[in-house]
Amino acid sequence: MSDLNKLTLAEARDKLRAKDVTSVELTEACLTAIEGSKALNAFVHNTPEIAMEQAKAADARLAAGDAPAMCGLPIGIKDLFCTKGVPSQAASGILEGFKPEYESTVSQNLFDDGAVMLGKLNMDEFAMGSSNETSTYGNAVNPWKASDGAELTPGGSSGGSASAVAADLCLAATGTDTGGSIRQPAAFTGITGIKPTYGRVSRWGIIAFASSLDQAGPMTKDVRDAAIMLQAMCGHDPMDSTSAD
Repeated sequence: MSDLNKLTLAEARDKLRAKDVTSVELTEACLTAIEGSKALNAFVHNTPEIAMEQAKAADARLAAGDAPAMCGLPIGIKDLFCTKGVPSQAASGILEGFKPEYESTVSQNLFDDGAVMLGKLNMDEFAMGSSNETSTYGNAVNPWKASDGAELTPGGSSGGSASAVAADLCLAATGTDTGGSIRQPAAFTGITGIKPTYGRVSRWGIIAFASSLDQAGPMTKDVRDAAIMLQAMCGHDPMDSTSAD
């Protein structure tokens, strides 16, 4: 089946459970799309080996009947989230070479639910920006273009996440929002983004911009997908003193 990367989370979840498709096939489709869309500069650290390993593990869980909602679904992770053994730079040259020895609570929750990480996504440096033009990786580009063909910003700071979801490079992505960094790029690229109520999602392992306002949330192709992903991301975390119980 072609165009698997264009599926929503809900559509892909149903096909996985019906055994119409495998997580490996979904992941391969997304990795191919990423490889062909380098001009968007959305993915800045690709993790194909991790993705395929997680996809195979997800297929085993699906075959065993142990399939949480996000099981087998390929997603992108904003570069603000610490991911164990994978570069986590917050789009800053200051953190070049930083590979955390720990996993953020949000990414761990998603991986525990069987999600597949395709790689890390571009953003404004330290999440301070609204156009994704302050990244050490260079600008992220909106897959939508102006009528004269001019490149447009995908917004920020979660610009890489917005661009990747809008361009069908991944089925969904994580974002963070302090003063609009999920909501604004979602609007710029025509996708769905939610800033959850403060404390609904753990901030542990997310590089802070403004701790009293930062909140992680889903960036997806539609509202139903946002609900599915948020359910996997959220929950009380004793590691975060502001996490709501």
